[in-house]
Amino acid sequence: MDNERIFELLGKRAARELTLQEQLELNKLFEADPDARFLAEGLDEVMATATSYRESVAENAVEDFITGVHKKIAQRKKERRRGIVINWRSIAAVAAAVLIIVAGGLYFLRKHTVDPLPNVVATQKGNKTNIVLPDGTKVWVNADSRLTYEQSFGQDTREVTLTGEAYFDVTHDLKRPFIVHTKNIDVRVFGTAFNVRSYADESSTQTTLLRGSVQVSLKGRNAKKIMLSPNEKLVVQNGYPERQLRQRIHDLPQIELLTVKPTPKDSLVAETQWVNNKLVFDKEHLEQIIPVLERWYNVKIVLNKTATTKTFSGVFENDKLEDVLQSLHLSAGIKYKIEKDLVTIY
Repeated sequence: MDNERIFELLGKRAARELTLQEQLELNKLFEADPDARFLAEGLDEVMATATSYRESVAENAVEDFITGVHKKIAQRKKERRRGIVINWRSIAAVAAAVLIIVAGGLYFLRKHTVDPLPNVVATQKGNKTNIVLPDGTKVWVNADSRLTYEQSFGQDTREVTLTGEAYFDVTHDLKRPFIVHTKNIDVRVFGTAFNVRSYADESSTQTTLLRGSVQVSLKGRNAKKIMLSPNEKLVVQNGYPERQLRQRIHDLPQIELLTVKPTPKDSLVAETQWVNNKLVFDKEHLEQIIPVLERWYNVKIVLNKTATTKTFSGVFENDKLEDVLQSLHLSAGIKYKIEKDLVTIY
């Protein structure tokens, strides 16, 4: 039993950074030692305790609480080194006792309830995952992405927040529209299949529709709404500051509505082939390709050359990074050097 691993996973869950794979790992650890759940429940109660109140809370009270927890953990580690079996139930009892003391001292300082923590699906670079939401909607989450939804999802509303890229196959429900929030746009649907791409390090936010219909709203300008039909892609340039909304229309970021062509084999388009583990580039510049490769292969790429005007197209399925770079070398004339997780292009 890797007790330190349980502490690490519980900490990541409390920080809302737990991936789907790590949640499955934590579940297996719980199955191996059911008493560990008592600790998890105690920590959940601690995290659910409000930390902002009308009256101020003495800083030393918070420090004493944290110090006490660290002392208990350190004591258990010493016992572990001496061969003493750790009793998770006793740790949970101590945590609960501390919680009761703290909650009792703060009871009269707070009068409001705390919303439960949202569910978060986060992927790292080099990893992808897929989930089924409570309403039956299927979601594929691309690398280096974060999907957040409230625990009440599906009861009255169906809303998620996305940073990165995800493909949605939404369960039809006329009474409860499905809404995807990103930094620059909101996408509203009732039942359809579409892809949303909204990475902070890319110049645009994209929505690609495969079937059904979606309504895209540009944030900061409620009157600006665009309806998409199947096989259409909306590209909105990022950097949509509020101050520009008061200026003339030609000062607004560029908005493009493009047509995409699905492949006969799987009815997917280039923008969604990543779901099938295919890396697709369609007349893209090197500067656009680099962040995609960084996320896909979990590497850092440094460009030590003047930007080229050449574009690159290609389809890669389960290919190694070196195979992609070699194709770039042959078609665009780039040179590269791979040193562990660092790639230099020159």
